[in-house]
Amino acid sequence: MEGATNFEGKEKLNHPENQIYAILDDSVRSSAAISALNRAGFSEDMIGILSGPADASKLDAVSGKEGFFAKLFSIGVEMGDRDADYLQFYRKALMQGKSVIAVIAADDATRGKVHELLKAQGAHGMTLFGQFVVEALEG
Repeated sequence: MEGATNFEGKEKLNHPENQIYAILDDSVRSSAAISALNRAGFSEDMIGILSGPADASKLDAVSGKEGFFAKLFSIGVEMGDRDADYLQFYRKALMQGKSVIAVIAADDATRGKVHELLKAQGAHGMTLFGQFVVEALEG
């Protein structure tokens, strides 16, 4: 999708750090959210977008469903169960045909700006993946 990185050709993603993840219900909302973020100064390399079941597997290694991270999750080391629960939440949304947007937001001011921009575009299920904390930004 123009204005964001779609991770085409990438089999898996790195663990999110200093990123806000959110769910968008359809491609129209996804495009509008990306455009709003671009207009606000967020470049393509600061925004990632995953869409539908085809992209759900890209979250598997991050969420601990397969590979090395699965071993870490099974013994409770490294990222912890809370991260896995949130990432599985986003994987489920992708399996339902929705999109997941991720925006780099390293400081509080940027996080507030991203949260408001995404909320105005109908995004929901927002979560901040900080360096040492995972925080639901809404119910």
